Amino acid sequence: MRKVIGKIHLWLSMFVGIFIVLIGLTGSLLVFEPEINSLLHPELYKVTEGKKVTYQQALKIVSHSFPKGDINRVYTPNAPDSRGVFLFQLKEGPKQETIYVDPGTGHINGTVGDKSFFNIILYFHISLLLENFYGENIVGIIGFLFFFITLSGIYLWWPGIKKWKSGFKMRRSKNAYIKKYDVHKVIGGVSIPFLLIVSLTGALFAYDETIFGWFGLHAKVSPPQKNLISKPLPTGKLSLDQLLRIAEKEVPKGKIEQVIIPGNKGKGLSEGAVEIRLSRSYDPGNGNIRLWLDQSSGKIVGKLDPKENSGLLYQIWHLPLHTGSFGGIFTKILYAAGGLTPSILMFTGTYMWLYKKKKRNQKNRSVHAA
Repeated sequence: MRKVIGKIHLWLSMFVGIFIVLIGLTGSLLVFEPEINSLLHPELYKVTEGKKVTYQQALKIVSHSFPKGDINRVYTPNAPDSRGVFLFQLKEGPKQETIYVDPGTGHINGTVGDKSFFNIILYFHISLLLENFYGENIVGIIGFLFFFITLSGIYLWWPGIKKWKSGFKMRRSKNAYIKKYDVHKVIGGVSIPFLLIVSLTGALFAYDETIFGWFGLHAKVSPPQKNLISKPLPTGKLSLDQLLRIAEKEVPKGKIEQVIIPGNKGKGLSEGAVEIRLSRSYDPGNGNIRLWLDQSSGKIVGKLDPKENSGLLYQIWHLPLHTGSFGGIFTKILYAAGGLTPSILMFTGTYMWLYKKKKRNQKNRSVHAA
């Protein structure tokens, strides 16, 4: 059995290993994207101290500067990745842009397009840059294969209850094979929980609805779409500031992190409701309280709150468990380091395979020579 599992572990690793390595490396970069971006482009994160512009004022400034743009999402200065500024995401034709706005003055600090370095890194991480060729599904399959590689690795690594310490022991040896073997064994053993979590959560981004559907369940819980509409009134739409005040009143201790603005509907169709995401003191997913407000009346037409709605556990923890955002800087450092482990395991595993292959070839040559 061990020999069969070893073969499966080897050939699955050889088949998808390079993709796992690249996905792991890009994941490590993405863990600290906001921090790296703020170091490389500090001008984007300029915050002027003093009185702040209102949300509506900031929205008007961006709308005026990009009249052909369709603003679809706003990250408030409270959102962790905003680092104190407004982030407006808008679509202008085929282009997706992120606009950075100083909350103190309303000045546009700069823009980042969808072809920026980190956006390309993100697209590679989630789809191998194969967005039009089922890239996300391919990455999902790679995630499941990585999960099975890790399970087979656990079987091969496990030394038994009485000898469990040997699974984490580096031997003193000058032999190159033994050194690589022990590095592979120890790094693999230490990273087991991390590798199981990120491989499975990564795979589920593409296939969670399918798998939950097998059990008659939904991965993502949402109010009925037919309720999430805005009914026009003669008085017109409420301002963004008015809608946010209603949200703050509904969730008194909530911190507004995101506003999702529905796209323009066709003639005769109902407009969607504005979605506002808030967080309480500890929120692993940053914005797990979700309110949908009628744009004209301010009526709350939908609400999801972990304290009031059951069935949100997966929805709340899926992304944080994959990115390491749930434990602040400590877990982010662990996840960034963890993203390097597939590279180490791939290098040491390949070395051991080539070493054994060389030894077998030498043995065969000596047998034929005899």
